[in-house]
Amino acid sequence: MRIKGQSVMNGTNVVFDTCAVIKLLDQKYDLPSLGINIDEVRLFTSVIVRMELLSKRNLPVEEERDIQEFLKDLVIVPLDEAIEQKAIEIRRATSVKLPDCIIAATSIVLDAVLLTDDDHLLNLSWRGFRKQLIV
Repeated sequence: MRIKGQSVMNGTNVVFDTCAVIKLLDQKYDLPSLGINIDEVRLFTSVIVRMELLSKRNLPVEEERDIQEFLKDLVIVPLDEAIEQKAIEIRRATSVKLPDCIIAATSIVLDAVLLTDDDHLLNLSWRGFRKQLIV
C-alpha cells in the first residue's frame, strides 16, 4: 500500500503509534489531510507497534497481510540504548505505560512527530516530544 499526498511537514520524520496504523488502514484518516507527503518525509514505527499490531488474537489473514504490507513502507525502529534510556526517564516521571513510553522515546530520539490519538501520549509533555492528533 503506497500513500500519496501533499506535504506541510517537509523533511520531517514521522512515527506511527499503533492506533495511527490501525486507523490509517481502516481509512479513518489519510496522510495528506495531516500535511504529510511520503515523498518528503521519513516514516517510522517502533518494534513495539509492530508487535502490538501482529499479536492481536484471531487476527484475520487478510488483516495481517494488510498490516505486513503497510509495515514494508516504514522503518521499524528496534530498541537501542538511547531509546531505552529515554523510555526509562519518561516512565519514572509519569504514569504512562511502558510500551507508550518506548513509542514516545522512539519519537524523541528520532526527532520525529508522533501520530496518535492516545490520550496518554497526547497529554504527555516532555522536552523534544512532538505529537499530532489523528482524527
